[in-house]
Amino acid sequence: MRAHLKRAFLIASKYAGLFWLAGLLTRRGLRILCFHGSSLDDEHLFRPKLFMRAATLARRLAFLKRAGFPVLPLGEAVERLRAGTLPARAVAVTIDDGFYGTYRDAAPLFRRLAMPATLYITSYYVVRRNPVYGLVVQYMFWKTQREEADLGGLVPEIRGTVSLRDAAVRTRVMDQIVDYGEARCDEAARCALARTLGERLGVDYDEIVKRRMLGLMSVEELRGVAAAGLDVQSHTHRHRFPMEEAVARQELVDNRAALEPAIEKRLEHFCYPSGEWSARQWPWLEAAGMKTATTCDEGINYAATPPLALRRFVDGEDISPIEFEAKLSGYADMLRAGRQGIRRLLGGEF
Repeated sequence: MRAHLKRAFLIASKYAGLFWLAGLLTRRGLRILCFHGSSLDDEHLFRPKLFMRAATLARRLAFLKRAGFPVLPLGEAVERLRAGTLPARAVAVTIDDGFYGTYRDAAPLFRRLAMPATLYITSYYVVRRNPVYGLVVQYMFWKTQREEADLGGLVPEIRGTVSLRDAAVRTRVMDQIVDYGEARCDEAARCALARTLGERLGVDYDEIVKRRMLGLMSVEELRGVAAAGLDVQSHTHRHRFPMEEAVARQELVDNRAALEPAIEKRLEHFCYPSGEWSARQWPWLEAAGMKTATTCDEGINYAATPPLALRRFVDGEDISPIEFEAKLSGYADMLRAGRQGIRRLLGGEF
């Protein structure tokens, strides 16, 4: 009900001219869109914030064209934002992670439309060629039709049959299996653990592997999309950028070692994994030669926005067309600013 009311409010706002007004007031700002994976099967139902049907992505890009939003390469867009030469309502498009669906469905769409996009690649699974371990475990728990399963012996903390009807228990054992695999197993042991888990849950892990669901592009595929004009950039090696400086710097080194030989250029734009960032990390990025870094903080970017804390609109299958339009127009930004102002007033902050 709440979602329907929100959409009705946005539709009324649009036809009252408020989207147009917001676009006028925010026209000097840079909108950066964030997409993730293209769904190969039912991933958009499993994680609608992370995966999107190819048809939905096609409609988003068609809207950008139809509504006349200038789409620029990210690096050029940020430079022109600083210089004050950015076209009105300019957009840059980014795609995170590098899922195989991006190669199969999204990349041909961008090429066909002659639309630039930046691909932020996390490289560990580009090299390893397996499904992303944490994601595939979560997917199999989501996919199973069983109400209970014998998960004893998979990890030390779990013994015997587990009720999958209880959401809290289900989440707890799922997290235990993810944590155990990531902290205490090598890649071969993780794959074996995931395969055994699939057998216990009645989900065919080998079919997931065969169809390349929840997996990333190969080095060869990455080389192909880069040669076709899409801009490959950095998203760390293991999808982490912690506050430990030595570990964070190594992530950049390992990411470069995996990607730069394939794309034959220096990485200079960065995306924070999971959108988690701190200004304390900026000197590490600057020392590594990164010119920009994008977050998952929502909003439009202006000349004063720090280049290592660029805001984005994160899109997904769960975002309706009117919500997408509200974000791009700047109306969602205006509503957010209004809510924050009201909170400050009510809290006595003047």
